[in-house]
Amino acid sequence: MIYLEGVVSSGMQKASKFIELPVYKKQYEHKLGFTPYPGTLNIKLQNDIEVDVEDEYANKLQKISGEGKYGDVFFLFASLSTKDNTKTKKGAILFPVRSVYTTDTLEFVCEDNLRKTMDLKNGDVVVLKFRE
Repeated sequence: MIYLEGVVSSGMQKASKFIELPVYKKQYEHKLGFTPYPGTLNIKLQNDIEVDVEDEYANKLQKISGEGKYGDVFFLFASLSTKDNTKTKKGAILFPVRSVYTTDTLEFVCEDNLRKTMDLKNGDVVVLKFRE
């Protein structure tokens, strides 16, 4: 299992629109096994770590197929925990083919609003665990 530490950060408030698009919505439900909360939790990785999914995780990636102007979204199953490990949620890390983020910022989804259910705010340290 791979562990990464990062800091909760603000996004561009656009993920909800994409998660709700019909081209993606049913695939998320079917392939992830849950209906994602309409939004992502952005996690900026610490210590200059970047995730290169094409090299390191290519054999573990699964795909949500886009169409037309909407690109594919790759994902890895993962869990997110608070630094003190008192709260944990299972979900997935999304890797949209068309993204505004660099490889040091990850987008996590689950069925809950993580800022509310895990009481997270910008600057909080969280731990991501990629599930095999």
